[in-house]
Amino acid sequence: MLDLLKNKTFFKLVCGAGNEDLESIKKLVYIYAKAGCKVFDLSAKKEVLESAKEGARLAKAKDVHYCVSVGIKGDPHISKAGVNGVNGSACIKCGNCARSCPNSAIFPPNIIDEKKCIGCGICAKKCPTGAIKMYEKDINVKEILPHLVQNGAEILELHIMGHDKADLDYKWDIINSCQTELSSICIDRENFGNKEVIERIKYMIAERKPYTTIIQADGVPMSGGCDDYKTTLQAVAMAEVIQNANLPVYITLSGGTNSKTMELCHKCNLYPNGVAIGSFARKIVKQYLDLPDFWENSEAKNKAVALAKELMKSNYC
Repeated sequence: MLDLLKNKTFFKLVCGAGNEDLESIKKLVYIYAKAGCKVFDLSAKKEVLESAKEGARLAKAKDVHYCVSVGIKGDPHISKAGVNGVNGSACIKCGNCARSCPNSAIFPPNIIDEKKCIGCGICAKKCPTGAIKMYEKDINVKEILPHLVQNGAEILELHIMGHDKADLDYKWDIINSCQTELSSICIDRENFGNKEVIERIKYMIAERKPYTTIIQADGVPMSGGCDDYKTTLQAVAMAEVIQNANLPVYITLSGGTNSKTMELCHKCNLYPNGVAIGSFARKIVKQYLDLPDFWENSEAKNKAVALAKELMKSNYC
């Protein structure tokens, strides 16, 4: 995995920090592993990790690596729009939530499949009456993360887009105690200025060995629905802030990443170590993921793998 970072061929498929849809995860990993992807980002759940490993096994993929993600309090990556977040009396059954959900987690008028929900919050923004509310769904990292490392998780990633420093310190200490070869910090600028971003990163890597940390420059979290330069612009800008700080870290991009990400990086004289793609990577193969006969449909599987290969090809430095 270090070779992928050093050679700038690190491509991570983000299944979704909150995605617990086991069948979808198995299909996603199968498709992208078949296309040559070596790194997969997953929700920190034992059953999710096992489902991903099954997808890689079915793809007959070798040298596959798994990253599990957790977030601090206040970070959108630990949010859910679940059944308990729906106020039935306020719902006018307009269907905006179901139509806008990128993960098909909502069924009209307002039934939400929490396992499919990735916490993007689009449904809440589209709701005209405020009937859908986002809420945090945290986990016991002290109990879960060591077990996941024992079962094959090689990177532990902390999303830190929140202001709860006590929770950040607690979870980062747990991650460091697991002693994985690499750990990852995912950060954006929604709540911080450039100076504070760098100060927070420096604080977190102060006692870590050089080049044992990945900084995932998150442009706009979970925003990669479109394939244009504007969508990926903030991820590139965020990577530039981190690159200019000359820190002993590997830099990857996320949050609005798509097929234009690395091209825009090069136009800006940026040469990061890799890219993590979630929303857009899932979107381009979604029509195949939803097929009830996916596993028996060789033509559909081949088309999905071809799309995945093209996306990966466009994002190698």
